[in-house]
Amino acid sequence: MEKSLACGDVVPGCKAVLHGKDEKEVLDRAAAHAKKDHKMETMPSDITAKAKAAIKDKH
Repeated sequence: MEKSLACGDVVPGCKAVLHGKDEKEVLDRAAAHAKKDHKMETMPSDITAKAKAAIKDKH
């Protein structure tokens, strides 16, 4: 089942919603989004953990 992540669940105020076929793909897209839109060279481990916890099944 596809997965999704609302970035706003991790970074308040962000409207981006990322989708992928699995958790890894969503996290890869989240890392690219964090670098481009939030100017993070790498996602800190606490942000990665929050992102993992916020991933939901796409309905």
